[in-house]
Parts: sequence; structure tokens; C-alpha cells
Amino acid sequence: MNVKTCCWLNMTWLLLLPAALADQTPLRVPHIADAPPFMLTDQQQTPVGGILFDIYQQLAHTLNRPLQIEAIPRKRVTDLLLQGQLDFYCNGTPEWFTDPQLRWSPPLFVHRDLYISAEHFADFTDFSQRSKGKVGTTFGYVYPTLTELFARGQLQRVDSYSPAESLRHLQKKHLSAVVVSEFEYGYLLKDKQGLHAVEIERNQIQCMYSPLLAESTVLQLDQAIKALRQQGQLEQILAHYR
Repeated sequence: MNVKTCCWLNMTWLLLLPAALADQTPLRVPHIADAPPFMLTDQQQTPVGGILFDIYQQLAHTLNRPLQIEAIPRKRVTDLLLQGQLDFYCNGTPEWFTDPQLRWSPPLFVHRDLYISAEHFADFTDFSQRSKGKVGTTFGYVYPTLTELFARGQLQRVDSYSPAESLRHLQKKHLSAVVVSEFEYGYLLKDKQGLHAVEIERNQIQCMYSPLLAESTVLQLDQAIKALRQQGQLEQILAHYR
């Protein structure tokens, strides 16, 4: 082997090595006690299924990258994304996570928050005029459309650590009303007799990216999300947990 050939092979190896290593770098996403059916866990609290779990698995498979799911307190997600210790999280909106440094994916799916109670409301306007009293909410969750009602005391938050806990309080009649997503309501509460739901908010759920995530990875994730939607795979995931 002559020197030129040897050097060319060495340079080729050096060029290929970073790409090969990059393919093995895990995509790091958080598990922040997302309620079922967004994340399902086993007895050791290890994620084993759910809407977000399935979406993350699909994205990692499409990018041919390992997936690393880390248990993170909700209040630390933004900081860890900004510090580059997490890569992305796929259950947010710019109204919920407001730091301007975060980058956002194309829309994933529509998220509807529902006010569940024994009282029937014709629509949100009727609800905002007649609703009153305590309502089960989730610690750390933001409810932009209810902010004014909370501020003037028409509604009072009663925080639980999860939507599932709020729904248990509703079933035991410790609360007369709760706010949960349509997915949580459909998945967690089998007996809906005597209950009525009114939509209080609708959002397009997106992935939020770390500002330190490589631009090439952001583009790949964006393309993968668009493909999952166009091919109907996202709807299949959602339908499985409805």
C-alpha cells in the first residue's frame, strides 16, 4: 500500500467515524409523570407504552437512533432543554412553555381540555358565565382560558399530582368538577354516567426542541413528524388509546 492510499483510507475513516458515532447517540426525551394514556409505566415506573412513548419510538426508529427516556420533574424540563441535557419533548405548546429560546416542531395532534361535571353547559360562553366553585386541576399545569375565572374567584383550583388523581376525587364525589384532557377522560374514566363535558381549550400539540439540538437532527425530526401525519401513523397511535 502506498502512502497516498494509506492516507486516503485514514482520512475516509476519520470522516466516517463521527457519522457512525452520531447514529448511536441516544435521543434524550423526558418522562415527567405524563398521565395515562400519554405515558404508561410498569410497577418500577419505567415507561412501557402510551401516546408519547409510541411517538418517541417511531421518531427514534425513523432517525435510526437509540432512545433514552429520563424521569424528570416537570418544572425542570425547560431548563434541561435549554442546557442541552434533553433533546426534545413532544407534549407542549408555546402557550404552556413560553421561553423564547425553545424551538418548535410541526403540529402533532389536537389536544382538547374538558371541564367535566354533572352540570350541562351549552358551550364555553355558557360555562364561563355560570360555572363556579372548586375544580380539580393538576399541579404545574397551565389553563390559559381559565386564568381570569381563577383570578376573580369564580373558580378555585384544587391541585392533584395527576389527572388520574383528580378523576378519582371526582368519582368519590370529593370534587364536583375536574379539568382533564379528552384522552385522559376517555382512557381513565370508564363510567361516565351522569357526567357532562364542555371543551374549554383546544391546542395543537408540538415537540419542543433544545436550542442546542443539531440543526440536522431538527430537520430530520420535522420531516419524520410530517411523514407520520401524512401516512396516518399518528392517527393510528391516537386511536389505539382513545
